[in-house]
Amino acid sequence: MKVKGIHLNWRGEPLMNPYFAELLAITRRLLPHSPLQWHTNGTLLTPKRVKEILAVPYSHTIYVSIDGGNQASHDLNRGEGSFQKTMRGLRTLLDLRGRDHGHVRVGVYQIDLNEPLEDYDSEFLELVARVDNHVKVTPLLPGGAHHKIRELDDLESDEALHRRMSQDINPSLPVPTGACFWAGHTLCMAPDGETSICVISHGAQGVVGNLMTETAETVVGRAVDFRRRMAEDGRQSILLCAGCRKPEGEIHAKHTAALRRADGREPARQYA
Repeated sequence: MKVKGIHLNWRGEPLMNPYFAELLAITRRLLPHSPLQWHTNGTLLTPKRVKEILAVPYSHTIYVSIDGGNQASHDLNRGEGSFQKTMRGLRTLLDLRGRDHGHVRVGVYQIDLNEPLEDYDSEFLELVARVDNHVKVTPLLPGGAHHKIRELDDLESDEALHRRMSQDINPSLPVPTGACFWAGHTLCMAPDGETSICVISHGAQGVVGNLMTETAETVVGRAVDFRRRMAEDGRQSILLCAGCRKPEGEIHAKHTAALRRADGREPARQYA
């Protein structure tokens, strides 16, 4: 199996690991041609850590995460004082990176909260003008969709869509029966290599292998079988997932089309 890229994002701050620069160096040695990008909240981008990262001879992209466009919106979600720490870290990274854009690229990954541009922080706008890439995404709705609710499926009523998207936070609704978006599409690997079917719950029933001792093909194959079993026998047949309220959902249409061609069966209804 060829590793096409490495993306470190969500559910963890990589710079909390004091050996992160070493891990970058190891990745570079083992997978020198695989593009890598990683996300950080920026608060730990001290001059010392930035120099360690820049010293690794490995081309990669660093994204600094921002919620909204100013201190009020960012701190509301991340904690008081976090915006200024993030701005300081981003500035340190840009200043020490200098003109070496080919070695380390710097981006801003912004959760767009639909604030008018005039409400954006002036320092934030200054730093955004210096980065190589500025990505703006809408917030994740409950259930894992970035899209506005009306864009999900014009055949469903607003009420039905709201009910489905709030499935995981509304205990008055029944637990869905089919596979959620995440199961089998995203895997979670622990430091010892144990790999779970779910990024949220890491129970023993959800472990599908160990990427330190087994091939990726073996582990991914078990993950595919896990999802297929859930789709065929129902969520309640799997102890780990029986009480989970994450909405049913497939991944991108081109993937479900490929599955349909592969096994000759009609896939479950697709949701973003």
